[in-house]
Amino acid sequence: MIDDDARVSPRRLRSRPLVPRDAAVALTAGGVPIPERDFFIDEFRGVTIVVALPTVTEEAIAVVARTVAEFGHGDTRFVFLAAHEDAEPVARAVTGPVVDGDAEWDDRVTAALWLAIADSRCVVVAAPRGAVVRTAGTISASVRASKMVLTDPGGGWGSPPRSFADMDVHRERLAAHLDERGLGDFIPAAEAALAGGAYSVNLCRAEDLEFELFTFDGRGTVLTQGRYLHLAQLQVDDFPAIEALVAQGVHEGVLKPRSRIEIARMAVGGLGARVLRTGHLAGIVGLETDLYAGTGCGEVSGLITVSEFSGLGAGGLLMDGLLDRCRDLGLHTLFAVTVSTDAAEFFARRGFAEVAQDDVPAAKWDGYDEDRLGAARCFLRAVD
Repeated sequence: MIDDDARVSPRRLRSRPLVPRDAAVALTAGGVPIPERDFFIDEFRGVTIVVALPTVTEEAIAVVARTVAEFGHGDTRFVFLAAHEDAEPVARAVTGPVVDGDAEWDDRVTAALWLAIADSRCVVVAAPRGAVVRTAGTISASVRASKMVLTDPGGGWGSPPRSFADMDVHRERLAAHLDERGLGDFIPAAEAALAGGAYSVNLCRAEDLEFELFTFDGRGTVLTQGRYLHLAQLQVDDFPAIEALVAQGVHEGVLKPRSRIEIARMAVGGLGARVLRTGHLAGIVGLETDLYAGTGCGEVSGLITVSEFSGLGAGGLLMDGLLDRCRDLGLHTLFAVTVSTDAAEFFARRGFAEVAQDDVPAAKWDGYDEDRLGAARCFLRAVD
């Protein structure tokens, strides 16, 4: 039988196998895992990235040069914003022309910038020191760049930085935090970029640029606006990522070992929370009904959310989708069993009531692992 107690994964989930933590992984010169770098190089194919560098250090210039070099001769384009006195050193590092950023950004000037970006892999825009970030927002919106990175020596939001923040939800708190750091122009710049078509804006240190762009965990905060995730059925192409995530949970001692057919059964009827632009999974959930045929009950089967997406509501989106599926199947009760305190708190927030083990279908306990039984907590919710 499948023992799919709900857990919350501590790692990001991407639509390709993850590398076990104890495996030997080749690193770039900057220390970035090569498999992760290769993944993001492919993700940024055909994308223009605007990077604001209001503060430039020698280390930052070295990181910028290394980051651009990692893309090789692909079709990813960069627009760097720097103060006038910093523009030339940055331009030498990335081998790109310098464009005057003092002009009024009317259609004529913007059209010239479009051509410069199209003809050069890297363009450096020189702006007044106090206007670097503001100009970055204007340019990102003008060229409708797909991504913008705002850099500051203070890095992302919080310590350690939170990975994601939805501007529609967290704007006031984030704005207050940035104002305390003297970065009042960061919010308007981010909003301009997002309104212009950017799917996200990264906030990080310039010295962390390659880790922010090339690794799953990053080192700063990704800002989005509006719905970032959508609900979809799991696909066979997701199976390697699902297997890898379950294997990681087993490796860390938070999931029991299970066969590939058991994992496949969970995936066949499962749902995924996907990042809208890329389709990458932010979490998965399955629904177990076969064991409880005739009872009107379904079980949350292997709820796995990725912690870095938690602020975007992946878990809630998955549970809403699962409840809709229960209604479609005519079920009247949904229950979950977990050994995780975090998962227990999640279910309580989602309207589940904690109940005794005897209050869930008896079939749940057939062959159940005795070592887990003492820690197993049960949660139940009416589907209507």
